[in-house]
Amino acid sequence: MANVFEYLDWRGDVPFSVDPFNSVDNLILSWIAYTDFEGILSEDEGVFIEDVAKKYFELHTEEEVMSRNTFFKTAAFVLRRAAAVDRFKNVLLENYVNIVNADKDEQYSAVTFRFPSGMRYTAFRGTDNTLVGWKEDFNLTFMEETASQRRAVKYVNKYLKGTDELILGGHSKGGNLAVYAGAFCDKSIQDRIKTVYSNDGPGFRQEVLDKQGYKDILPRIVSIIPEESIVGVLLSNEYNNQIIKSSAKFVAQHDPMTWLVYGRDFVCADKMGLNSRLIDKTMVTWLSTMSDEDRRSFTDSLFSSIDSTGVTTLSEISEGGVKIISELIKSFKSMDSEKQKEFSELVKRLIKIGNEIIFSNVKGRIKPVTRIAMTPIYKITKAAEQITNKEQNAAEGEAEDTEKTENADKTEAAAKTDGGEKTGEESGSESDKEEKNRYR
Repeated sequence: MANVFEYLDWRGDVPFSVDPFNSVDNLILSWIAYTDFEGILSEDEGVFIEDVAKKYFELHTEEEVMSRNTFFKTAAFVLRRAAAVDRFKNVLLENYVNIVNADKDEQYSAVTFRFPSGMRYTAFRGTDNTLVGWKEDFNLTFMEETASQRRAVKYVNKYLKGTDELILGGHSKGGNLAVYAGAFCDKSIQDRIKTVYSNDGPGFRQEVLDKQGYKDILPRIVSIIPEESIVGVLLSNEYNNQIIKSSAKFVAQHDPMTWLVYGRDFVCADKMGLNSRLIDKTMVTWLSTMSDEDRRSFTDSLFSSIDSTGVTTLSEISEGGVKIISELIKSFKSMDSEKQKEFSELVKRLIKIGNEIIFSNVKGRIKPVTRIAMTPIYKITKAAEQITNKEQNAAEGEAEDTEKTENADKTEAAAKTDGGEKTGEESGSESDKEEKNRYR
């Protein structure tokens, strides 16, 4: 079936005056936001989408873009396709911001699309390939507000003043930022927001859901998630999810280019898939056993260990093979003993909870287990458990060897003592014989 490329081919000649902005249009713009616009866009100047696409491919060849080991490399090609059709060709891109700050665990980017009608769609970029971005995602579990969420609110308050109709959106973490910005921006701006799109975006801590700003924007949130979503079911939300079909399986469904389109909408699924439900239940149960400090400690230990290997992206981890695993082992070995113990206990708890939930729901089927084992974070935490177990086994073995050596020394000393006290008589008392036999 079709995806957004076919949608642009089939309906690209239909103007918004005839067919209003829809969910598929939203996905196209949120995906384009993954494009690296450095040297093309700025915060202050607007550039028409045709010129943006032209300039981008003057700076980057198709071969260069396709050689990148990122799941969002197709974003630039969606940009070029959208720029070539009547539906989008008069759209202006403006207010581009892009920030990656490892010291503050911050990866953030946003761009606004201004339509001829005056309507504006602000797209927040999701998590990119950097470890900084992934760590910030983990921070969502224990921080009431992340650095990117603060920036998203400031962006909306700064650039979206006026009277125009507004739409916010984003994919993955970008969907989370769109909802957060819509919930906590100035009231005069919030009142002008027509829709907020969260495209497979994670939820929030309960404290956020309880705030009035979130309650005010909730009726205008459109949450779209694939049937085997992993990211979109993380943390809490109160969305009425639109569950859709994908041409991919499990984790790969996070890629919007696999989302199936029919006409001007997505192909809907009946319910969430088993894998998604199991992951959701596992993460909810695991997080409920942890304090905020536990979550912070786990995140810091995990990413500091990965950071010590010198890698900066998930791609480098997947491509590093044995060398990266070796570096991770060294890093875990050098971890403070107390930190190592805490980390190990949390990893074992996660795996134990996951196994219990999986086997209680799949009735002996092991397919979901092998699929879960494919996820990068599961592989990292499983490796951590194995490393810690090896360390513990080594320590236990060393202690056992020490005990054996001490016993052997005692035996040797006792034997020498017996020999020195032995008289010239051929045989001694029965008690003497028993004492000697004990050490033979």
